[in-house]
Amino acid sequence: MNAKDLKAKLKFIIESKLSPLIDSDYVYWDLPYHINIGDTLIWQGTLDFLQNKPYNMLDYGNSQTASLGKLSKETIILLHGGGNFGDIYGSSQNFRKDVIALYPDNKVIILPQTIYFKDKEVEKKDLQYFAQHKNLYLCVRDQTSYDLACRYLEVDKVLFLPDMAFCIKDEILVKAKPTGNKLLMSRIDVEAVPVDKKYIDQVDLKSDWPTFEKCPIYCSYLKLLLALNRKVSNDFRNKSSSYLVRYINNFAMNSVRKKLINTGVQFINDYDEIYTTRLHGCILSLLLDKKIVLLDNSYGKNKAYYDAWLKDSENIKVESC
Repeated sequence: MNAKDLKAKLKFIIESKLSPLIDSDYVYWDLPYHINIGDTLIWQGTLDFLQNKPYNMLDYGNSQTASLGKLSKETIILLHGGGNFGDIYGSSQNFRKDVIALYPDNKVIILPQTIYFKDKEVEKKDLQYFAQHKNLYLCVRDQTSYDLACRYLEVDKVLFLPDMAFCIKDEILVKAKPTGNKLLMSRIDVEAVPVDKKYIDQVDLKSDWPTFEKCPIYCSYLKLLLALNRKVSNDFRNKSSSYLVRYINNFAMNSVRKKLINTGVQFINDYDEIYTTRLHGCILSLLLDKKIVLLDNSYGKNKAYYDAWLKDSENIKVESC
């Protein structure tokens, strides 16, 4: 299946399964105010998915700037998707726990995630904790995560969905002319794996997302603002009244997000063939109709996602590192 048709297929699955749950005004929390372009692609796709819904976004923010104020029982809480449901990235997981404790009567939707725990005791404890919430929907991106979630949550509250980046509007995905260049996109974070020299030798550049190689000044500024907010904020329930919080959210939503998306598109468009250990390096490359060799991350996330959603793609091959 070509890239255009596969994107349309995966977007349709998201629209058909997730849209019926969006039946009221909502908040969108745990946004990725950091340098990972992959998480920003999820953010953009989620915004584009929500844009044509007849409901309003009442609040948005990351784990620090979300208002966590009083909500009507009809307000839906959307929590950002990605690959951070587990014990590798503690801040998002702890924030999700805080949210379900504070809002036991609201519908909470955790957008498509990969579940991974290094510690199986923590895994059991966390999933039992989330299962206590009677109106929680957990969306997952791969079969292993689905099977695990269904062991603890009601099956009809677990949704098997593609990544939200497949909802990004086509006009954002500006395609470039062929360059003849090859890229090895190799993670340099906690999910990194060694990559065989045979891949390094045949590419023009080996790099993670450019924002990981050198933090852009606008991301450094956002990081500084968040640090300042932590210093001056005492009562987390009243952060929404803070001018600084409003400024941070506006800057992240309307400036940082757009710049990161543009950086990612321009970065991938400089190459015709991409070898990648980053899942969203693969997804963005597919959306831009590139030739892709998908290598796995440290715990099998990429291969699991490929098996779930990308096996029909004529753009992608899977190889071992």
